[in-house]
Amino acid sequence: MNESVSSCNRRILVIDDNQAIHEDFRKIFGSRLKSEVALSDAEAALFGDASLDACLPEFQIDSAFQGREGLDLVCRALAENHPYSMAFVDVRMPPGWDGVETTSRIWEHDPDLQIVICTAYSDHSWDDMLEKLGRSDRLLVLKKPFDNIEVLQLANALTEKWRLARQAKCRLEDLEQMVNERTRELQLTNAQLAATNQQLTETTELANEMAAVALVANRAKSEFLANMSHEIRTPMNGILGMTELALDTDLTTEQRDYLDAVKLSADALLTVINDILDFSKIEAGKLDLELIEFDLRATLGTILKPLAIRAHEKGLELTCDVASDVPDSLDGDPVRLRQILANLISNAMKFTETGEVAVAVEAEAETRTSVCLHFKVTDTGIGIPVEKQQSIFEAFSQADGSTTRRYGGTGLGLTISKQLITLMGGQIWVESEIGRGSTFQFKVWFGVPAVPAKRTVPVIPQQLKGMSVLVVDDNATNRRILKDMLSKWEMQPTVVENGQQALDALQRAADAGASFRLILIDGMMPDMDGFSLAEQIVQHPEYSKSTIMMLTSANQRGDAARCAELGVAAYLIKPILQDDLLQTIVEVLDSSAIRIEKFVRCYRNPPLQRGSGLHILVAEDNRINQTVVLHLLQKRGHSVIVVGDGHEALQALERQSFDLVLMDVQMPEMSGFETTAKIRDREHESGKHLPIIALTAHAMKGDRERCLAAGMDGYVTKPIQAKELFEVVNSIIPPLKAEDATMASNSSLVLNRERLLDRVEGDLDYLRELVEIFVEDGPRYVAAVGNAISRKDATGLHRASHLLKGTVSNFCAPDAFEAALKLETLGSENNLIAADESFAALEFAIQQLTASLVTLVENQVAKATSQHAASDSRHANV
Repeated sequence: MNESVSSCNRRILVIDDNQAIHEDFRKIFGSRLKSEVALSDAEAALFGDASLDACLPEFQIDSAFQGREGLDLVCRALAENHPYSMAFVDVRMPPGWDGVETTSRIWEHDPDLQIVICTAYSDHSWDDMLEKLGRSDRLLVLKKPFDNIEVLQLANALTEKWRLARQAKCRLEDLEQMVNERTRELQLTNAQLAATNQQLTETTELANEMAAVALVANRAKSEFLANMSHEIRTPMNGILGMTELALDTDLTTEQRDYLDAVKLSADALLTVINDILDFSKIEAGKLDLELIEFDLRATLGTILKPLAIRAHEKGLELTCDVASDVPDSLDGDPVRLRQILANLISNAMKFTETGEVAVAVEAEAETRTSVCLHFKVTDTGIGIPVEKQQSIFEAFSQADGSTTRRYGGTGLGLTISKQLITLMGGQIWVESEIGRGSTFQFKVWFGVPAVPAKRTVPVIPQQLKGMSVLVVDDNATNRRILKDMLSKWEMQPTVVENGQQALDALQRAADAGASFRLILIDGMMPDMDGFSLAEQIVQHPEYSKSTIMMLTSANQRGDAARCAELGVAAYLIKPILQDDLLQTIVEVLDSSAIRIEKFVRCYRNPPLQRGSGLHILVAEDNRINQTVVLHLLQKRGHSVIVVGDGHEALQALERQSFDLVLMDVQMPEMSGFETTAKIRDREHESGKHLPIIALTAHAMKGDRERCLAAGMDGYVTKPIQAKELFEVVNSIIPPLKAEDATMASNSSLVLNRERLLDRVEGDLDYLRELVEIFVEDGPRYVAAVGNAISRKDATGLHRASHLLKGTVSNFCAPDAFEAALKLETLGSENNLIAADESFAALEFAIQQLTASLVTLVENQVAKATSQHAASDSRHANV
């Protein structure tokens, strides 16, 4: 606000036609006589007040003798921006305007001017003036003759009023200006917001259009990936299948070398294809992670066992060390964890010529419901340059990208591993030094189940505490891991690195009157291998009382038999997980347990079932694939009919019955899905169920679920691997039909003991484990079937019966299998009328099977005990 506005305005206009009146006003507002001032000062001194002269303001007085002249002065003052604050106007000013008209005209130009009309009410009454001028706070009347003091007070009050009014007006103008400025700002902001909203609307519309295009593109990409998978895997099936068949024939050495090279190249090509498909699925956002409960140590075992063979073939040591505080049960995706570790371990083995590859798992951090695991894969390989350590995680990138590089591969393994770890919320990095190896590390959070699945963990007996153990292994990492495991169980390990040091340690103990109760020997050592060392130990009277366990990464044919001949109590395949080692130690040292002669605990691949004599229909349009499947099945004693499409398959099923159908998913005219649907429709009338296994080159996520949802019982991907095919076949149809003539002639079909013993390859420990699991889980499965029947839940009945059927299929038990199959069929057909009667038959069959299995185990244990006693007697006589 301006200073002029806030200061007082003492400018007064006097309009009167009488000169004497002007002089009177000047005397009132101007200087006074000295006597008056002196009198004033004396009065102030007497009463203690300030001097009147000091308090009187100074006024500026202008004079006009007619109304028109006064109006001109008012207009000029306004133009000079120095307006009058008030005016004294005489009512009568002949011959021109009177005071009322003059006031009216002045207000037309300066409506804020305060006017005091001087009148004796002789010309105009107050009512007349109000009628002409209207009521206003700017109009006052001063009655003549007026008093000087009254005039001064009136002037002081009106000039101050003018100042305050002007100040308020300026403030209102300032506020109005601020409001206008804020309004303009808001209008500008609103305009900007409107423009932004418009742009956002246009962007959203464009994004929606782009999303729709991307959705179509992703769908097309997904379909392309599926088709590409099918188109590539179909010829690959012919290459691998025919190569395997050729390798099973009589070949010259040269021919076998050629075919081995073909198979090796085909396997490598299939690995490349799988890497590219996985990478494409991740890039397309089509790869989802599962969240299921799994056993970490068991998962590690499934990863390491097959890789151990490759490590042995290359002369490498593969070790695994899982910290004791790492939980067994986790919630996560075990399949992708296996893929990550398999990639890292395989990569480490590829770039390592000598030495070892060590896997370690530690618990980095934990909460009440989760745990962060730190995985390390360390090798003694060629190492990675520092400048390459980040780029190796990029797609199609390798540390050596030259055309002359020694090591091949797509360069996708580490990229896929990194992307999977990122999807799991973790991180991966590498530490490496040229010539000294590399350590790939990653951290991932897993859930910890509130109530972990029941798991049988051997209790550490008191007798193990303080027990002396001799560990013989040429690998320093293995020695450290075994020493840590044994020490944690409060045993007393002594570790040596070769056979001669082991014999020296045994002799020192014997000289001191002590002995090693247990000896763990590495089977593959330089100079003196584990078998030679074991042979010397068992031949020495002072050492032979020790229990020997053989640890090896070779698992060569004949090793188990050789261990049995030497009296080795157990034969474990490296890398050894602590639970497996502890369980085996407890079993071989427990004197209260029944010792089994030639006890061998090793990890085998499930044997392929031969001679099951199934009548199988194969629906496949590709001639190469037809030949591969035909020969694979016929070589295992099955009779096979091959057709080229779905129509022919339906016709074949009308002419004769089959035990199983292998159904190609993608066939001309009628696909495998359509054919399966028609078969299932027919079964609604017949009440039968024909097992169907899908053969498909589609390996995308959801393909397996799609096949099962279509009514198929199993799923095998192309290229068809014999092992995978027959594992699926045996899981769906246990080899009960045409197995043995004795099987058909038995009066009771509760249990085919001979066939079951053959299936477990005489491994009594394995059989006992299976029976213990069945005795524990069987009643729960049967109860689930009964509960589903009580609830009239056909879907639950089908699911529970299917689970029970899969369980009893591991035993050669036709009655129990057929009873479970019947209830499964009733559930799939939503037919619960006969369910109660069928359930009674199932309960009876399961009871009989359980009793027969327990009896079988007891008989076999008694037989083994007798053989062991006879063997001890022969040794004593010698």
